[in-house]
Amino acid sequence: MDSIWYWGIGLMVLFPIVTLLLNEVGYKIGRKDETLLKPIDTFKNFVLPLTALVVVLIYLIGFDRNALSIKILETIIWVMVINAGLAFVNRFFFKSANKDTWRGNVPQLFLDIFRVFLVLLGGAIVLSQVWNIELGGLVTALGLGSFVLGLALQDTLGNLFSGIALVYEQPFSVGDWIKVEEEYGEVVEMNWRAVRIRTREGQLIVIPHLMIGQSVIINFSKPTRVHVIKLNVGFSYNDPPNKVKGALKETCLNTPGILHAPEPEIKVNEYGDSSIIYEIEFAINDFKYHEEITDDFMTRIWYTAKRYQLRIPFPQLTLHRAEDKIAPAQEHDAILAQTVEDLPRFLPIERDNTKELLDGSCIEYYGEKEIVFHQGDPTGSLYVILEGDLELSVKGLNGQQVAVNILHKGDFFGEVALLAGRTSSMTASASTDIRVLKIMSQEVMDMVSRNPRLAFQLDEVMDMRRKRLEKQLDV
Repeated sequence: MDSIWYWGIGLMVLFPIVTLLLNEVGYKIGRKDETLLKPIDTFKNFVLPLTALVVVLIYLIGFDRNALSIKILETIIWVMVINAGLAFVNRFFFKSANKDTWRGNVPQLFLDIFRVFLVLLGGAIVLSQVWNIELGGLVTALGLGSFVLGLALQDTLGNLFSGIALVYEQPFSVGDWIKVEEEYGEVVEMNWRAVRIRTREGQLIVIPHLMIGQSVIINFSKPTRVHVIKLNVGFSYNDPPNKVKGALKETCLNTPGILHAPEPEIKVNEYGDSSIIYEIEFAINDFKYHEEITDDFMTRIWYTAKRYQLRIPFPQLTLHRAEDKIAPAQEHDAILAQTVEDLPRFLPIERDNTKELLDGSCIEYYGEKEIVFHQGDPTGSLYVILEGDLELSVKGLNGQQVAVNILHKGDFFGEVALLAGRTSSMTASASTDIRVLKIMSQEVMDMVSRNPRLAFQLDEVMDMRRKRLEKQLDV
Protein backbone atom coordinates (compact mmCIF):
# COMPACT_ATOMS: atom_id res chain seq x y z
CA MET A 1 0.00 0.00 0.00
CA ASP A 2 2.88 2.37 0.78
CA SER A 3 4.26 1.90 -2.72
CA ILE A 4 0.96 3.12 -4.18
CA TRP A 5 1.25 6.32 -2.17
CA TYR A 6 4.84 6.83 -3.29
CA TRP A 7 3.94 6.33 -6.94
CA GLY A 8 0.86 8.51 -6.63
CA ILE A 9 2.62 11.39 -4.87
CA GLY A 10 5.62 11.14 -7.22
CA LEU A 11 3.33 11.21 -10.23
CA MET A 12 1.38 14.20 -8.90
CA VAL A 13 4.61 16.15 -8.27
CA LEU A 14 6.82 15.13 -11.16
CA PHE A 15 4.25 15.23 -13.95
CA PRO A 16 3.46 18.99 -13.59
CA ILE A 17 7.12 19.85 -13.02
CA VAL A 18 8.32 17.98 -16.12
CA THR A 19 5.45 19.48 -18.14
CA LEU A 20 6.40 23.01 -17.06
CA LEU A 21 10.07 22.33 -17.84
CA LEU A 22 9.21 21.06 -21.32
CA ASN A 23 7.00 24.12 -21.90
CA GLU A 24 9.81 26.47 -20.86
CA VAL A 25 12.44 24.60 -22.89
CA GLY A 26 10.14 24.48 -25.93
CA TYR A 27 9.46 28.23 -25.68
CA LYS A 28 13.13 29.22 -25.43
CA ILE A 29 14.48 26.75 -27.95
CA GLY A 30 11.59 27.29 -30.36
CA ARG A 31 12.43 30.98 -30.67
CA LYS A 32 15.90 30.05 -31.91
CA ASP A 33 15.20 26.87 -33.87
CA GLU A 34 11.68 25.84 -34.90
CA THR A 35 12.89 22.38 -36.02
CA LEU A 36 13.22 21.36 -32.35
CA LEU A 37 9.62 22.26 -31.46
CA LYS A 38 8.16 19.09 -32.95
CA PRO A 39 10.24 16.54 -30.96
CA ILE A 40 9.77 18.59 -27.76
CA ASP A 41 6.00 18.70 -28.37
CA THR A 42 6.08 14.95 -28.95
CA PHE A 43 7.62 14.40 -25.51
CA LYS A 44 5.26 16.90 -23.84
CA ASN A 45 1.97 15.93 -25.51
CA PHE A 46 2.39 12.19 -26.06
CA VAL A 47 5.37 10.50 -24.38
CA LEU A 48 4.88 12.11 -20.95
CA PRO A 49 1.07 11.56 -20.70
CA LEU A 50 1.31 7.97 -21.99
CA THR A 51 4.13 7.21 -19.56
CA ALA A 52 2.00 8.62 -16.71
CA LEU A 53 -0.90 6.48 -17.91
CA VAL A 54 1.24 3.33 -17.84
CA VAL A 55 2.41 4.17 -14.30
CA VAL A 56 -1.19 4.71 -13.18
CA LEU A 57 -2.38 1.46 -14.76
CA ILE A 58 0.45 -0.68 -13.37
CA TYR A 59 1.34 0.82 -9.98
CA LEU A 60 -1.90 2.50 -8.94
CA ILE A 61 -4.70 0.42 -10.47
CA GLY A 62 -2.77 -2.85 -10.49
CA PHE A 63 -2.75 -3.93 -14.15
CA ASP A 64 -0.49 -6.85 -15.02
CA ARG A 65 2.80 -5.63 -16.54
CA ASN A 66 2.54 -8.33 -19.20
CA ALA A 67 -1.01 -7.41 -20.22
CA LEU A 68 -1.49 -6.83 -23.95
CA SER A 69 -2.84 -3.31 -23.45
CA ILE A 70 0.23 -2.35 -21.38
CA LYS A 71 2.61 -3.78 -24.00
CA ILE A 72 0.83 -1.86 -26.75
CA LEU A 73 1.10 1.39 -24.76
CA GLU A 74 4.80 0.82 -24.03
CA THR A 75 5.43 0.04 -27.71
CA ILE A 76 3.75 3.32 -28.75
CA ILE A 77 5.86 5.20 -26.20
CA TRP A 78 9.08 3.63 -27.51
CA VAL A 79 8.17 4.43 -31.13
CA MET A 80 7.60 8.07 -30.23
CA VAL A 81 10.83 8.23 -28.23
CA ILE A 82 12.80 6.74 -31.13
CA ASN A 83 11.19 9.16 -33.60
CA ALA A 84 11.93 12.19 -31.40
CA GLY A 85 15.45 10.91 -30.73
CA LEU A 86 16.13 10.63 -34.47
CA ALA A 87 14.97 14.23 -34.91
CA PHE A 88 17.38 15.40 -32.18
CA VAL A 89 20.30 13.40 -33.64
CA ASN A 90 19.67 14.76 -37.13
CA ARG A 91 19.39 18.34 -35.84
CA PHE A 92 22.43 18.43 -33.57
CA PHE A 93 24.83 16.22 -35.54
CA PHE A 94 24.09 16.86 -39.20
CA LYS A 95 21.70 19.74 -39.98
CA SER A 96 23.64 22.27 -37.93
CA ALA A 97 27.01 21.00 -39.18
CA ASN A 98 29.26 23.36 -41.10
CA LYS A 99 29.79 22.32 -44.71
CA ASP A 100 33.55 22.46 -44.19
CA THR A 101 33.41 19.74 -41.50
CA TRP A 102 33.12 15.98 -41.94
CA ARG A 103 29.57 16.05 -40.56
CA GLY A 104 28.48 18.55 -43.20
CA ASN A 105 29.92 16.39 -45.99
CA VAL A 106 28.24 13.13 -44.95
CA PRO A 107 26.19 11.94 -47.99
CA GLN A 108 22.41 11.74 -47.61
CA LEU A 109 22.43 8.01 -48.36
CA PHE A 110 24.66 7.38 -45.33
CA LEU A 111 22.32 9.41 -43.14
CA ASP A 112 19.39 7.33 -44.34
CA ILE A 113 21.28 4.10 -43.59
CA PHE A 114 22.23 5.43 -40.13
CA ARG A 115 18.58 6.25 -39.41
CA VAL A 116 17.52 2.77 -40.50
CA PHE A 117 20.15 1.30 -38.15
CA LEU A 118 18.83 3.39 -35.21
CA VAL A 119 15.26 2.34 -36.02
CA LEU A 120 16.28 -1.34 -36.09
CA LEU A 121 18.19 -0.91 -32.83
CA GLY A 122 15.13 0.70 -31.21
CA GLY A 123 12.93 -2.05 -32.61
CA ALA A 124 15.22 -4.67 -31.10
CA ILE A 125 14.98 -2.93 -27.71
CA VAL A 126 11.19 -2.86 -27.92
CA LEU A 127 10.99 -6.54 -28.87
CA SER A 128 13.40 -7.55 -26.13
CA GLN A 129 12.23 -5.32 -23.25
CA VAL A 130 8.52 -4.94 -23.98
CA TRP A 131 7.54 -8.14 -25.71
CA ASN A 132 10.18 -10.39 -24.03
CA ILE A 133 11.21 -11.93 -27.37
CA GLU A 134 14.53 -13.81 -27.46
CA LEU A 135 16.54 -12.12 -30.20
CA GLY A 136 19.09 -14.90 -30.68
CA GLY A 137 16.74 -17.08 -32.72
CA LEU A 138 15.44 -14.06 -34.59
CA VAL A 139 18.98 -13.05 -35.54
CA THR A 140 19.68 -16.59 -36.80
CA ALA A 141 16.49 -16.58 -38.85
CA LEU A 142 17.27 -13.14 -40.25
CA GLY A 143 20.79 -14.26 -41.14
CA LEU A 144 19.51 -17.25 -43.10
CA GLY A 145 16.79 -15.18 -44.70
CA SER A 146 19.29 -12.47 -45.63
CA PHE A 147 21.51 -15.05 -47.33
CA VAL A 148 18.63 -16.33 -49.45
CA LEU A 149 17.42 -12.81 -50.14
CA GLY A 150 20.94 -11.74 -51.09
CA LEU A 151 21.16 -14.47 -53.73
CA ALA A 152 17.78 -13.49 -55.15
CA LEU A 153 18.60 -9.76 -55.19
CA GLN A 154 22.23 -10.00 -56.23
CA ASP A 155 22.04 -7.35 -58.97
CA THR A 156 19.89 -5.04 -56.87
CA LEU A 157 22.26 -5.26 -53.91
CA GLY A 158 25.19 -4.78 -56.28
CA ASN A 159 23.60 -1.54 -57.49
CA LEU A 160 22.95 -0.51 -53.87
CA PHE A 161 26.53 -1.00 -52.69
CA SER A 162 27.94 0.50 -55.88
CA GLY A 163 25.69 3.47 -55.21
CA ILE A 164 27.02 3.71 -51.66
CA ALA A 165 30.59 3.70 -53.00
CA LEU A 166 29.73 6.39 -55.56
CA VAL A 167 28.04 8.55 -52.94
CA TYR A 168 31.06 8.20 -50.66
CA GLU A 169 33.65 8.94 -53.36
CA GLN A 170 31.46 11.59 -55.06
CA PRO A 171 33.11 11.46 -58.51
CA PHE A 172 30.22 13.60 -59.77
CA SER A 173 27.10 15.35 -58.52
CA VAL A 174 23.79 16.61 -59.87
CA GLY A 175 24.42 19.26 -62.54
CA ASP A 176 27.75 17.80 -63.70
CA TRP A 177 28.33 16.70 -67.29
CA ILE A 178 29.73 13.17 -67.40
CA LYS A 179 30.49 10.43 -69.91
CA VAL A 180 29.96 6.73 -69.12
CA GLU A 181 30.82 4.27 -71.86
CA GLU A 182 29.52 5.98 -75.04
CA GLU A 183 26.82 8.04 -73.34
CA TYR A 184 27.29 11.54 -72.04
CA GLY A 185 24.96 14.14 -70.60
CA GLU A 186 24.03 16.21 -67.56
CA VAL A 187 23.38 14.40 -64.26
CA VAL A 188 19.79 15.21 -63.26
CA GLU A 189 19.19 12.65 -60.50
CA MET A 190 21.05 10.15 -58.32
CA ASN A 191 19.25 7.54 -56.24
CA TRP A 192 20.14 4.27 -54.53
CA ARG A 193 19.88 2.21 -57.74
CA ALA A 194 20.88 4.32 -60.73
CA VAL A 195 22.00 7.66 -62.13
CA ARG A 196 19.83 9.56 -64.59
CA ILE A 197 21.50 11.78 -67.19
CA ARG A 198 19.89 14.04 -69.79
CA THR A 199 21.61 14.24 -73.18
CA ARG A 200 21.83 17.35 -75.34
CA GLU A 201 19.02 15.86 -77.46
CA GLY A 202 16.76 15.83 -74.38
CA GLN A 203 16.83 12.06 -73.93
CA LEU A 204 16.82 10.64 -70.41
CA ILE A 205 19.27 7.78 -69.90
CA VAL A 206 19.18 5.61 -66.77
CA ILE A 207 22.54 4.00 -65.92
CA PRO A 208 22.62 1.44 -63.07
CA HIS A 209 25.27 1.98 -60.41
CA LEU A 210 26.68 -1.50 -61.08
CA MET A 211 27.51 -0.47 -64.67
CA ILE A 212 28.98 2.85 -63.56
CA GLY A 213 31.15 1.09 -60.98
CA GLN A 214 32.63 -1.11 -63.72
CA SER A 215 33.19 1.71 -66.24
CA VAL A 216 35.54 4.63 -66.68
CA ILE A 217 33.78 7.87 -65.73
CA ILE A 218 34.77 11.13 -67.41
CA ASN A 219 33.58 14.21 -65.53
CA PHE A 220 33.63 17.31 -67.72
CA SER A 221 32.64 19.59 -64.81
CA LYS A 222 35.28 18.71 -62.19
CA PRO A 223 37.65 19.69 -60.70
CA THR A 224 36.50 22.92 -62.42
CA ARG A 225 33.86 23.66 -65.04
CA VAL A 226 36.57 25.03 -67.36
CA HIS A 227 36.83 22.52 -70.19
CA VAL A 228 39.58 22.25 -72.81
CA ILE A 229 38.62 21.42 -76.41
CA LYS A 230 41.07 20.08 -79.01
CA LEU A 231 40.38 20.33 -82.75
CA ASN A 232 42.38 19.52 -85.87
CA VAL A 233 42.25 21.65 -89.02
CA GLY A 234 44.31 21.27 -92.18
CA PHE A 235 45.81 24.11 -94.25
CA SER A 236 47.77 24.10 -97.48
CA TYR A 237 51.50 23.39 -97.59
CA ASN A 238 51.86 26.74 -99.40
CA ASP A 239 50.64 28.65 -96.32
CA PRO A 240 53.44 29.59 -93.87
CA PRO A 241 52.79 27.84 -90.52
CA ASN A 242 53.45 30.97 -88.45
CA LYS A 243 50.90 32.89 -90.51
CA VAL A 244 48.34 30.11 -90.05
CA LYS A 245 49.01 29.95 -86.30
CA GLY A 246 48.53 33.68 -85.92
CA ALA A 247 45.29 33.65 -87.89
CA LEU A 248 43.87 30.70 -85.91
CA LYS A 249 44.82 32.24 -82.58
CA GLU A 250 43.15 35.50 -83.56
CA THR A 251 40.01 33.55 -84.48
CA CYS A 252 40.05 31.81 -81.09
CA LEU A 253 40.35 35.06 -79.18
CA ASN A 254 37.53 36.68 -81.19
CA THR A 255 35.08 33.78 -80.76
CA PRO A 256 32.55 34.36 -77.92
CA GLY A 257 32.77 31.69 -75.24
CA ILE A 258 36.47 30.89 -75.73
CA LEU A 259 38.52 31.95 -72.70
CA HIS A 260 41.56 34.20 -73.03
CA ALA A 261 43.07 32.64 -69.91
CA PRO A 262 44.34 30.01 -70.27
CA GLU A 263 45.48 31.28 -73.65
CA PRO A 264 44.58 29.22 -76.74
CA GLU A 265 47.41 27.12 -78.17
CA ILE A 266 48.00 26.35 -81.85
CA LYS A 267 50.45 23.56 -82.74
CA VAL A 268 51.62 21.86 -85.92
CA ASN A 269 50.39 18.34 -85.30
CA GLU A 270 51.09 16.44 -88.49
CA TYR A 271 52.16 16.75 -92.13
CA GLY A 272 49.27 14.99 -93.80
CA ASP A 273 48.77 13.72 -97.34
CA SER A 274 47.18 16.92 -98.62
CA SER A 275 47.66 19.46 -95.85
CA ILE A 276 49.51 20.48 -92.71
CA ILE A 277 47.36 19.48 -89.74
CA TYR A 278 47.18 22.03 -86.92
CA GLU A 279 45.97 21.13 -83.42
CA ILE A 280 43.89 23.89 -81.86
CA GLU A 281 43.48 23.82 -78.09
CA PHE A 282 41.27 26.29 -76.27
CA ALA A 283 39.27 26.47 -73.03
CA ILE A 284 35.59 27.22 -72.45
CA ASN A 285 33.66 28.00 -69.26
CA ASP A 286 31.15 25.15 -69.40
CA PHE A 287 31.10 21.85 -71.32
CA LYS A 288 27.34 22.30 -71.72
CA TYR A 289 27.93 24.81 -74.52
CA HIS A 290 30.85 23.09 -76.24
CA GLU A 291 28.95 22.26 -79.43
CA GLU A 292 27.68 25.82 -79.94
CA ILE A 293 31.12 27.34 -79.29
CA THR A 294 32.86 24.77 -81.49
CA ASP A 295 30.39 25.42 -84.31
CA ASP A 296 30.90 29.18 -84.07
CA PHE A 297 34.69 28.75 -84.07
CA MET A 298 34.74 26.34 -87.02
CA THR A 299 32.46 28.71 -88.98
CA ARG A 300 34.80 31.63 -88.37
CA ILE A 301 37.79 29.64 -89.64
CA TRP A 302 36.39 29.82 -93.19
CA TYR A 303 36.23 33.60 -93.05
CA THR A 304 39.69 33.76 -91.50
CA ALA A 305 41.06 31.67 -94.37
CA LYS A 306 39.45 34.04 -96.89
CA ARG A 307 40.68 37.12 -95.05
CA TYR A 308 44.30 35.96 -94.91
CA GLN A 309 44.29 34.21 -98.31
CA LEU A 310 44.82 30.82 -96.68
CA ARG A 311 43.67 27.62 -98.33
CA ILE A 312 41.90 24.68 -96.69
CA PRO A 313 42.57 21.83 -99.15
CA PHE A 314 40.21 18.98 -99.87
CA PRO A 315 41.13 15.78 -97.97
CA GLN A 316 41.92 13.97 -101.21
CA LEU A 317 44.60 13.65 -103.88
CA THR A 318 44.06 16.36 -106.50
CA LEU A 319 45.91 16.58 -109.84
CA HIS A 320 46.35 20.09 -111.25
CA ARG A 321 47.40 21.04 -114.79
CA ALA A 322 49.71 23.99 -114.41
CA GLU A 323 48.85 25.45 -117.82
CA ASP A 324 45.14 25.52 -117.02
CA LYS A 325 45.19 26.44 -113.32
CA ILE A 326 45.26 30.02 -112.07
CA ALA A 327 47.26 30.36 -108.86
CA PRO A 328 45.28 31.58 -105.83
CA ALA A 329 47.51 34.65 -105.52
CA GLN A 330 47.01 35.55 -109.17
CA GLU A 331 43.28 35.05 -108.81
CA HIS A 332 43.22 37.32 -105.73
CA ASP A 333 45.28 39.99 -107.54
CA ALA A 334 42.88 39.91 -110.49
CA ILE A 335 39.86 40.38 -108.20
CA LEU A 336 41.64 43.18 -106.31
CA ALA A 337 42.54 44.97 -109.54
CA GLN A 338 38.95 44.83 -110.77
CA THR A 339 37.64 46.04 -107.37
CA VAL A 340 40.05 48.99 -107.27
CA GLU A 341 39.17 49.88 -110.83
CA ASP A 342 35.48 50.03 -109.81
CA LEU A 343 36.27 52.21 -106.77
CA PRO A 344 34.99 55.45 -108.41
CA ARG A 345 31.48 53.95 -108.03
CA PHE A 346 31.83 54.37 -104.28
CA LEU A 347 34.24 57.29 -103.79
CA PRO A 348 34.69 60.58 -105.72
CA ILE A 349 38.08 59.77 -107.24
CA GLU A 350 39.41 59.74 -110.78
CA ARG A 351 39.51 56.37 -112.54
CA ASP A 352 43.01 57.12 -113.84
CA ASN A 353 44.34 57.26 -110.27
CA THR A 354 42.98 53.93 -109.09
CA LYS A 355 45.96 51.85 -110.24
CA GLU A 356 48.16 53.66 -107.73
CA LEU A 357 46.10 52.09 -104.91
CA LEU A 358 46.87 48.49 -105.79
CA ASP A 359 50.05 48.20 -103.72
CA GLY A 360 48.38 49.54 -100.61
CA SER A 361 45.03 47.75 -100.80
CA CYS A 362 43.63 44.31 -100.12
CA ILE A 363 40.29 42.53 -99.93
CA GLU A 364 39.20 41.12 -96.57
CA TYR A 365 36.32 38.86 -95.52
CA TYR A 366 34.49 38.96 -92.17
CA GLY A 367 31.77 36.68 -90.88
CA GLU A 368 28.62 37.79 -89.06
CA LYS A 369 29.39 39.35 -85.64
CA GLU A 370 33.15 39.42 -86.27
CA ILE A 371 34.97 42.57 -85.21
CA VAL A 372 36.85 44.58 -87.86
CA PHE A 373 38.38 46.88 -85.24
CA HIS A 374 37.57 47.82 -81.63
CA GLN A 375 36.91 51.20 -80.10
CA GLY A 376 40.29 52.58 -79.04
CA ASP A 377 42.33 50.59 -81.60
CA PRO A 378 44.98 52.56 -83.52
CA THR A 379 43.64 53.63 -86.91
CA GLY A 380 45.41 53.57 -90.23
CA SER A 381 43.12 52.20 -92.93
CA LEU A 382 39.99 53.17 -94.84
CA TYR A 383 37.45 50.43 -95.54
CA VAL A 384 34.90 50.32 -98.36
CA ILE A 385 32.04 47.82 -98.02
CA LEU A 386 31.73 45.68 -101.16
CA GLU A 387 29.13 43.24 -99.81
CA GLY A 388 27.01 42.99 -96.67
CA ASP A 389 26.15 45.26 -93.73
CA LEU A 390 28.29 46.61 -90.90
CA GLU A 391 27.44 48.14 -87.51
CA LEU A 392 29.29 51.00 -85.82
CA SER A 393 28.86 51.03 -82.03
CA VAL A 394 30.33 52.59 -78.89
CA LYS A 395 30.53 51.52 -75.27
CA GLY A 396 27.82 53.28 -73.26
CA LEU A 397 27.87 54.50 -69.68
CA ASN A 398 26.62 51.12 -68.44
CA GLY A 399 29.39 49.28 -70.29
CA GLN A 400 27.06 47.87 -72.98
CA GLN A 401 27.63 48.41 -76.71
CA VAL A 402 25.30 51.07 -78.17
CA ALA A 403 24.64 51.00 -81.93
CA VAL A 404 25.44 54.32 -83.65
CA ASN A 405 25.02 53.52 -87.34
CA ILE A 406 24.42 50.70 -89.81
CA LEU A 407 26.45 50.82 -93.04
CA HIS A 408 25.65 49.05 -96.30
CA LYS A 409 27.28 48.21 -99.61
CA GLY A 410 29.13 51.22 -100.99
CA ASP A 411 29.58 52.94 -97.60
CA PHE A 412 33.01 53.47 -96.10
CA PHE A 413 34.36 53.57 -92.54
CA GLY A 414 37.67 54.07 -90.77
CA GLU A 415 37.81 57.64 -92.06
CA VAL A 416 39.79 58.75 -88.99
CA ALA A 417 42.78 57.24 -90.80
CA LEU A 418 43.17 60.77 -92.10
CA LEU A 419 44.10 61.98 -88.60
CA ALA A 420 47.54 60.80 -87.56
CA GLY A 421 47.89 59.46 -84.03
CA ARG A 422 44.15 59.09 -83.47
CA THR A 423 42.43 55.97 -82.22
CA SER A 424 39.08 54.70 -83.37
CA SER A 425 36.11 56.24 -81.56
CA MET A 426 33.82 53.33 -82.47
CA THR A 427 33.77 49.56 -82.80
CA ALA A 428 33.09 48.19 -86.29
CA SER A 429 31.45 44.73 -86.40
CA ALA A 430 29.92 42.75 -89.23
CA SER A 431 26.10 42.59 -89.07
CA THR A 432 26.15 40.03 -91.89
CA ASP A 433 28.88 38.29 -93.85
CA ILE A 434 30.82 41.14 -95.44
CA ARG A 435 33.57 41.72 -97.99
CA VAL A 436 35.54 44.95 -97.71
CA LEU A 437 38.30 46.75 -99.58
CA LYS A 438 40.98 47.86 -97.15
CA ILE A 439 43.07 50.88 -98.22
CA MET A 440 46.17 51.70 -96.17
CA SER A 441 46.72 55.11 -94.59
CA GLN A 442 49.36 56.40 -97.03
CA GLU A 443 47.21 55.57 -100.04
CA VAL A 444 44.27 57.34 -98.37
CA MET A 445 46.37 60.47 -97.87
CA ASP A 446 47.50 60.36 -101.51
CA MET A 447 43.89 59.98 -102.68
CA VAL A 448 42.81 62.99 -100.62
CA SER A 449 45.63 65.15 -101.93
CA ARG A 450 44.61 64.34 -105.51
CA ASN A 451 40.85 64.55 -104.95
CA PRO A 452 39.64 67.57 -102.94
CA ARG A 453 36.05 66.36 -103.27
CA LEU A 454 37.01 63.18 -101.41
CA ALA A 455 38.49 65.22 -98.54
CA PHE A 456 35.28 67.22 -98.30
CA GLN A 457 33.13 64.05 -98.30
CA LEU A 458 35.27 62.36 -95.65
CA ASP A 459 35.08 65.48 -93.48
CA GLU A 460 31.27 65.56 -93.82
CA VAL A 461 30.99 61.90 -92.87
CA MET A 462 33.24 62.34 -89.82
CA ASP A 463 31.21 65.33 -88.66
CA MET A 464 27.87 63.50 -89.14
CA ARG A 465 29.08 60.42 -87.24
CA ARG A 466 30.56 62.57 -84.47
CA LYS A 467 27.19 64.27 -83.94
CA ARG A 468 25.34 60.97 -83.99
CA LEU A 469 27.82 59.56 -81.48
CA GLU A 470 27.30 62.54 -79.13
CA LYS A 471 23.54 62.14 -79.43
CA GLN A 472 23.69 58.44 -78.56
CA LEU A 473 25.92 59.05 -75.56
CA ASP A 474 23.61 61.82 -74.29
CA VAL A 475 20.69 59.40 -74.45
